[in-house]
Amino acid sequence: MKAVPVKKLPSKRISVLAIQITDKNDTTFYVTAIPAKTLFSCSYISRADEDPIKGYQRLLNKSRTKQIADYLNQGQLIPGAIILSTQPAAKLEYDSKTHHLHFTISPKSFLVIDGQHRLFGASEANNTITLPVSILCGLTQELEVQYFNDINGEQRGVPRTLQLEIEKFLVAAESNDQIRIKLFHALNERPDSPLLGRMSATKSVQGKLTHVPFKAAIDPLLDEPIMKRLDFDQKVQLLLNFLKAVEAILVESTGDSKKLSNAAFFQALFIAFKGITQVVVERYQNYKEESFKSILTPLENIDWSVHSGTNRASIQALSKHILDLVSAGGKVSNELL
Repeated sequence: MKAVPVKKLPSKRISVLAIQITDKNDTTFYVTAIPAKTLFSCSYISRADEDPIKGYQRLLNKSRTKQIADYLNQGQLIPGAIILSTQPAAKLEYDSKTHHLHFTISPKSFLVIDGQHRLFGASEANNTITLPVSILCGLTQELEVQYFNDINGEQRGVPRTLQLEIEKFLVAAESNDQIRIKLFHALNERPDSPLLGRMSATKSVQGKLTHVPFKAAIDPLLDEPIMKRLDFDQKVQLLLNFLKAVEAILVESTGDSKKLSNAAFFQALFIAFKGITQVVVERYQNYKEESFKSILTPLENIDWSVHSGTNRASIQALSKHILDLVSAGGKVSNELL
């Protein structure tokens, strides 16, 4: 966005070009653009820690503001408008003939309703950053709170799985990230895949595997010799052989294969994957489905009631149990259960 000329007026007053808008409820607001450092000097935030009775906005996250400043320092821009509520100290005036908005530079000219982190981050950037601004007028405190709740209550962060999905448009061809994304879709779309239709690329869906656990499971494997020496189709086939074997064991021991798309179980499986492939190649000199199934048969002995956690420690414990059972070759002892 190009910088909007800011005209300096006497007594710490400035003037900016602005569009005046009045809605059907007679609420007036102005759309303009103001340099971040100027806006920062005349805006404030009501925070619950400073004013527990009147405050309503969340604490400023300094780490987030630094990330925004770094992002802007790289030459990127943030087009979303900062939403402000005019306070008496601003002494706001609008000239409809020249389309200039005049206001006083005071520490409490404007209350920030939305965009505090963008404002703080932009004010800390090395370059002069001009921000789009929407300035509401005549709001009571109740309306300020309502707007804050309405705006922030309706906003939703971009799901992490969708962020990982759209990386396919950004990452280098044949990079590990690109390969992982292609593997995800191959396993979700191949008619012979046990995960056919059981994966969700854009949002969290109960019972479906998303990019997040898939990335955690597959990323560590992509630099392993066993995967690096295979072309893409061979990688897919190796994973299919492994997953089909696991599916067969689950169906035989539990009656269905729902656990295959369980995020914790999927990650545990692939933490153990390197060790499992070492056992299968030592025993059968191949990675065929029937070979995997033979060495995975001891998984029928897993007591799932013991392994119901989803945190990292629980996943690691289940993975160790899987590998111990496989390495024992079916000789189950109390220590392994």
